Amino acid sequence: MSGNIAVTGVSTSPGPNGSVPVRRELRDLERNYPDQFNLYILGLKNLEGQDQSRLTSYYQIAGIHGMPYKPWNGVGSQTNWQSTSGFGGYCTHSSILFLTWHRPYLALYEACFPQTQSLYNAVQEVARQFPAGALRDRYVAAARDFRAPYFDWASQPPRGASAFPSLFTSPNIQVIDVDGRTKSTSNPLYRFDFRPANVPPGDLQQWSRYQATVRYPNSRGQSQDARVAPILANELASLRSNVGLLLLSYTNFDAFSYNRWDPNTRPGEFGSLEDVHNEIHDRTGGGGHFSSLEVSSFDPFFWLHHINVDRLWAIWQELHPDSYMSPRPAPYSTFNSTGGEMQTANTPLTPFWDASGTKFWTSAQIRDTTTFGYAYPETQQWRYPDYPTYQAAIRRAVTALYGTNVFANFVANVESRREEHAFAMSSLVAALDGEKEANGAPVEPEKATTDPIPASLKHLAPSNKYHDWIVNVRAQKHGLNQSFRVLVFLGPFNESDPSTWDTEFNCVGRVSVLARSATETQCAKCRVDAAEELMVSGTVPLTSALLQDITEGEVASLKPDDVVPHLRAKLAWKVALFDGEERDVLSVPGLKVSVASTEVTIGEEDGLPVYSGEYTVYPEITEGKPAGLAAGEHI
Repeated sequence: MSGNIAVTGVSTSPGPNGSVPVRRELRDLERNYPDQFNLYILGLKNLEGQDQSRLTSYYQIAGIHGMPYKPWNGVGSQTNWQSTSGFGGYCTHSSILFLTWHRPYLALYEACFPQTQSLYNAVQEVARQFPAGALRDRYVAAARDFRAPYFDWASQPPRGASAFPSLFTSPNIQVIDVDGRTKSTSNPLYRFDFRPANVPPGDLQQWSRYQATVRYPNSRGQSQDARVAPILANELASLRSNVGLLLLSYTNFDAFSYNRWDPNTRPGEFGSLEDVHNEIHDRTGGGGHFSSLEVSSFDPFFWLHHINVDRLWAIWQELHPDSYMSPRPAPYSTFNSTGGEMQTANTPLTPFWDASGTKFWTSAQIRDTTTFGYAYPETQQWRYPDYPTYQAAIRRAVTALYGTNVFANFVANVESRREEHAFAMSSLVAALDGEKEANGAPVEPEKATTDPIPASLKHLAPSNKYHDWIVNVRAQKHGLNQSFRVLVFLGPFNESDPSTWDTEFNCVGRVSVLARSATETQCAKCRVDAAEELMVSGTVPLTSALLQDITEGEVASLKPDDVVPHLRAKLAWKVALFDGEERDVLSVPGLKVSVASTEVTIGEEDGLPVYSGEYTVYPEITEGKPAGLAAGEHI
């Protein structure tokens, strides 16, 4: 065994039926597993307080993702990284390794060997500090099966609950401390404080001016967490649809996983899990730490967000077990590969040493989450008698959670949107007044109905078939030398005030581009990507918004004859930086916006959508509009 830190996850012996402990949704953990939730808060608080000099301190683990751009665990650079000197980071964004690299990264955060202060180990340590007897026994038992939770940002919150609960926005939180007493303590999900970690001055360059992580910072550098919930709630229908679309209609791993665009990209493959992941960084960070790839991993929300991304990938894997990455040329040089060489499932995922501590994990080795000792609520295969039954259960769960049957979920996705929007805006006012918003667990899946399409909407899907509509966006990733968003609107909005755009009722979604300054960033990959004018893409679903317009009498149906002129008249898009500043649409290199549709069939018995996979592009909707696709242009 070498002296390297081995990424093991939690060492687990599966049960006789193959069962392993489950990573749970945060609100579910709080409501239904209170002892594990209590240990999570105490353990995370413990981890965040570790001095940065420890290799497995919170600061050092977070620093692998970007700044301070220091080699971790002895894994440095043996090349000049082409356009930079010395170490250039481990970035895999907009790369075929995006999802696979983050899986061992999350496992490192959760547990590693030798037994050091990772999250799982911190939870075990805390549990053993309770007074000897029944209380300690209770917490030691709860700690044994603890796994790091996720936050499902795409599920519908309960009526009256915030899309971004107080678990993330309250400076303090109630816990049962290790002395057995209930008390208030600083909330480790609210901020990461750089001072206890003894962070070296200047380690984070311009971000060093902040003593703790911030979200939506104002001109004085103060965090404005109350802005997050209204924005998440306002675009929730689009976000849910986008997640369902990815899980149920994308069948190719390359298209599903990362956002790199090339001229062979098909109209139905502009979206990706990386694209959706980017949106959450944007919506939640708002120009603060979480919206910058350089420092996003220091925000405690990063880990709950990325574990949810890993969960969505795990769900997709079970629905498409035979699809995995295609070999791709490496876009940049690393310490173990040279730009242009093929990246494959056997490419080392640096800097993550495997269980032996002598070689690195590869994508081929981490396909199964049980390798690292966990599953998700939807991926407990051992609960089903056979694989087809298991997959059918996953499809039902996806449809219930994310509204992929747009008709059956219309009430939750769209008719309640005005109510959610009003609640979210009132929550913003209340939060600014120092009041607390409601909190709760994810909505329970809706009960099945006899007919998968409500009678009032049946006429919109003759023979259970309808057209599903999307907006596709592509642009040069680093073209503005900073992150930006393309916001899509269907209907009137206040065009003169960019500060209102992401809470406008007619804002139906966005494509967020996480970019960096090619001249300032220390990320070698991003410098190469900028020099090569890397293009990325994303998708904004439109069908839910169109159903809203149908109920309001603005358009007759989902058929092209009705939708095309409606979108020609009503569809618009704007570009803004992450701090809210507007940019001219035509100033974004390579920006092109198009609209496409595909036919979807709703199953008579199970109500699940089946996508045809064939898309029609309608340049007549976008032609003549700034950056709009014109007839004869390549999408």
